[in-house]
Amino acid sequence: MSSQKNEGRRPKVLLVDDDAETCALLRGLLEDEGIQVVGAAANGAEALDLADSILPEVVLMDLRMPQMDGFEATRLIKARHSWMQVVILTFYDDLLPDRSPEEVGAFAYLVKGCSARLMRDIIFKAWRVALETRWSRAAGSA
Repeated sequence: MSSQKNEGRRPKVLLVDDDAETCALLRGLLEDEGIQVVGAAANGAEALDLADSILPEVVLMDLRMPQMDGFEATRLIKARHSWMQVVILTFYDDLLPDRSPEEVGAFAYLVKGCSARLMRDIIFKAWRVALETRWSRAAGSA
């Protein structure tokens, strides 16, 4: 997809975090940065359902949540929608226990408290990759 077609468009992001206050803060921060928040989920199972129904380009995913953690949710989202990009956002900056974000197909890993500008830049990069991947696959299957 050409950059001209993307002009005026904003990334569609799904927020996934089990803390409602964190979700509200992230929504405000992202919207202030020109990012469209199209949904919010409190756990990985909800994230999977919402990813299937609203098809966001980027998912901003917490790791530690009830019912289904962020690793498993990311793996399943990527299995169903390989073009969709997942950015892991967590408090845990020590290298992750059993798995790394790359092993489950995450685009990037950010630590909560990073600058709004860094978060915005990563989301916009992930968005461009999602669009390019989605449309190149669509063109290839036509």
